[in-house]
Amino acid sequence: MHYATLNDIPPGFDLICVSAHLDDAALSCGGQLLAARQSGLRTLVVTACTAVPPDSARYSDLAVEFHREWGLDEAAAVTTRLGEDRQAMAILGADDIWLNLDDAIYRMPQHYNSRETLFAMPHSGDQLAHQLVPILTHIAAHNPHATWLIPAGVGMHVDHLNVYAAARQVLGTVNVRFYEEVPYALDANIITYRRAILTPTLHASAMGSYLATKIAAVNCYASQMAALFGDPATMPAQLTGYHHAIGSDGPAERWYELTA
Repeated sequence: MHYATLNDIPPGFDLICVSAHLDDAALSCGGQLLAARQSGLRTLVVTACTAVPPDSARYSDLAVEFHREWGLDEAAAVTTRLGEDRQAMAILGADDIWLNLDDAIYRMPQHYNSRETLFAMPHSGDQLAHQLVPILTHIAAHNPHATWLIPAGVGMHVDHLNVYAAARQVLGTVNVRFYEEVPYALDANIITYRRAILTPTLHASAMGSYLATKIAAVNCYASQMAALFGDPATMPAQLTGYHHAIGSDGPAERWYELTA
């Protein structure tokens, strides 16, 4: 079920995944979402940065570069990605909502206009975390027993860091799994950097037989494959190798337990 507004979301979800972008949930938590759903648990994906820029939007050089990488023109970029997300959520069997907040490259194009500024600490004027706090507070109040999946900020993307900051403020660390984001987690240097900041306890959730289904969900994001994995044809092999390396007995997804 796709929900149009917060008030449409019924209470009582067991597992809630907060995703900065269209694709993060499938990439990083697809196995956990599938396993939970198969166990009869109710799953919800909350995706923050999903707003379609207005026709009058002016795009930074970085946004134009990304659109070119995705093979999409400005008018179709976000709407195409929304369609991809609907397909992926259907495969994952998760309920979902788009929060219709702006992606960093559209939210602050005058500042997030290079990869150096996009993959760094958020700008002091960035309001995304402040926008997310009341939304997450509302969802948490109606789902008091849920386990949450929250981005750990691996990769240092400003949108992921904003979601992390808002979640820490609202949820703290109890019943929260801070997930290690793919594809950044495929780079050992990136993992080492973020772990040094967070000093987490590492956990791995077994995916059982769901790896192939997760890969099918990830593959729905066709516009993103080249940017995320280089050669799109190598995506299944990259994910298979990564998830098997994490698990002690079959493929798994990694997440962090943090202290206060």
